[in-house]
Amino acid sequence: MSIAFIVGNGFNYIIGDIINRPAGALETPEQLHERRATAMSIREITALWQKFDAVFLELSNQFQERGIRINHEEMIRMIYAVINLFSSISGFEQVIPPSDIEKLRSVFDGFLLDKIREIAKEFKDHEDSDAYSRIRSYFPTVPATVTEFIQSRQLGKVRVFTTNYDGIFDTIFTNWPMGGFIFSDGFIKSNSYPDLLELEPAYVASNTLVAAHLHGSYRFTKRFGRTYKTRANYDNSEPVMVFNNPNMKEEIVRADNVLSAYYQHLALILKKYDKLVILGNSMEAEPHIKKLINKYFNREGTSITVCSRNPSTIKNEVLPFYNRGEIHELSTNGISTEQDLIDLFDHLLR
Repeated sequence: MSIAFIVGNGFNYIIGDIINRPAGALETPEQLHERRATAMSIREITALWQKFDAVFLELSNQFQERGIRINHEEMIRMIYAVINLFSSISGFEQVIPPSDIEKLRSVFDGFLLDKIREIAKEFKDHEDSDAYSRIRSYFPTVPATVTEFIQSRQLGKVRVFTTNYDGIFDTIFTNWPMGGFIFSDGFIKSNSYPDLLELEPAYVASNTLVAAHLHGSYRFTKRFGRTYKTRANYDNSEPVMVFNNPNMKEEIVRADNVLSAYYQHLALILKKYDKLVILGNSMEAEPHIKKLINKYFNREGTSITVCSRNPSTIKNEVLPFYNRGEIHELSTNGISTEQDLIDLFDHLLR
């Protein structure tokens, strides 16, 4: 059996709920305060993606005020074109008149890119906080136990594709108190830029455990139009995060060197694997993923497990694209301890 996961924000809510639950009478008031602060940090991180909608609306209003008529799809294409341009601006300054560059900056850099940077910085600030640093301490046995499930059951290469921008999944599956992430994202030291990491597609294909951020991350950055990953404690001025208009996600993903590699790997995995777990992702805003499921996974001998607080809603989203195998529903209601989370993965990895 071969298993792949698609993980969304619902996973973060599970983690937040577990942390928010008091461990017992022996917990001190200070420990309880720390627990609740950490749970609150997770909720705030998980809600940050909603800020992109406000940014998009405000930019749209700016165009209207200037008398510029532009539809949403054209605006999104323009946004990403400008993001790529500004990642290479030091080169363009040699061939474009300064006055023209300033015109671009007046529309985009002073508002749009600053807003995107602010949101990315909020992700970083949360993940640099004391509250966030405690997350792993609430799940000390999850990484080793899940690794044992995978190895003892000879599951081979397990793949996780997350649509989240944050690193909560990565944190939960990093060994505690010392140790590394049990999955690999395929990034290695960059030969071109010592301060960055670059994707090595061969590592994505060959590693046993892979976790890929399909829609980018606050730690992904642009450098001369290409996407890299920042090192720790790096202030990211050109974050890579796919936002707004679900119907344009595929176009944006395919135009990015890292995200397109991940997307192509997802397609390859769906061609070969026989079990897909959708954990905490409603799939409502993922037409490009449902397209791949329909094209490559909708075949005999496969199955999908949909897992969330309301699994039937995910099933209804997937049904029009998948009808040749079984769809199993599994509720996450009642998951309130680390052991409950382990039991969930024990079930899913079978």
